[in-house]
Amino acid sequence: MIRKNTKYTFVLRAMIFIVMATLSLSSCKEDDDSGVVGDDNNQPSAADFTNLLTNQVNEVIIPTMITYQAKMSSFVIAVNGLVTSSDTTNLNATRTAYKEAYLAYQAVAVHNYYATSNLGLVVSTNLYPIDSSMLSNFIANRSYNFGTSAQMRANGFPALDFMLYQAADGVAYFNADSSRIGFLSALVRSMKSNADDLVTQWSGNLNANFIANGGTALGSSISTQLNEGLVYYEDHIRENKVGIPIGKLGPNDSPIAPDPTKIESYYESIASGNEDFTLELVKAAVEEMEDFYLGETSLNINGSGYDDMLLIRNQADVDKDIQNIFATIYAKINERNSISGNQELYNSLQALVTIYKSDVLPLLNVQDADGLNDGD
Repeated sequence: MIRKNTKYTFVLRAMIFIVMATLSLSSCKEDDDSGVVGDDNNQPSAADFTNLLTNQVNEVIIPTMITYQAKMSSFVIAVNGLVTSSDTTNLNATRTAYKEAYLAYQAVAVHNYYATSNLGLVVSTNLYPIDSSMLSNFIANRSYNFGTSAQMRANGFPALDFMLYQAADGVAYFNADSSRIGFLSALVRSMKSNADDLVTQWSGNLNANFIANGGTALGSSISTQLNEGLVYYEDHIRENKVGIPIGKLGPNDSPIAPDPTKIESYYESIASGNEDFTLELVKAAVEEMEDFYLGETSLNINGSGYDDMLLIRNQADVDKDIQNIFATIYAKINERNSISGNQELYNSLQALVTIYKSDVLPLLNVQDADGLNDGD
């Protein structure tokens, strides 16, 4: 009798274990589908994700697009004045509009994902250094298509930088050949059209789709924003803006030959005799990375951001480390007068990659989509 009861108890316990294990697996699967894994305590809810994505698209992403559109509209007006009369006043107004639009572009470029008009934005708008011979040929032949890959090295802001600043006498440069002002006008209008497309797409169905695409699985809006934002940061902020000019290509790669001519807005830096504007462009790009991390709104209010997702998980120390890294980056930018020099700015930029890959992505249950071991 005792043996029978013992056997019965064993079978009962086994059945209970199987049922509990099945429920546990089912629970984990549901968590995986929602992008949240682990204990229900200290985990973002579906509402948290919705609030995050709503704030990101309406208060972080779209405002950058609208600001860029407005700056490109002003740029078109300034160029129209230069077309009417290529004099010093109109040239200076065009140069000012160029700088304002270029700074606004830095924020837009960070969000290089989701919208089809974003996907080719960088290669059509800010691929540098410029191929000056190619650009001169396009201008001379009056044959250009700003949307083709054939013109990538004679396009966007780098082409404008060359045209507005490379000549010692900018007014004489434009007055000497009408094809130059014609190219300039066509290019700026094309860029303004692209800016219009960005605003239209993000303000349309894409807005609701971005918010509805919750969770943290690959392909979700959170995964896309974090991964694509980080890829842009590594390739176009850390490497192109700083690494290549100082002779650094990847934190784990062998050094390359430094080339200070490969900086952003190179011809403007020569004309002004300093790299202040180039450093401003770097800072503007990093500021947008910080804005979407914090969920900084268009009114400079700290809205729902990825810092809040970390705080929900009781990761205040990680959040503090990230904000300290941003502060260090700004300090390194502010203390420099050129991109060239020591690697301190590059190292501070790399520190953000390291903490994102070692802490932020794992803690938020987001897979590192590129899979590269470059965060160490």
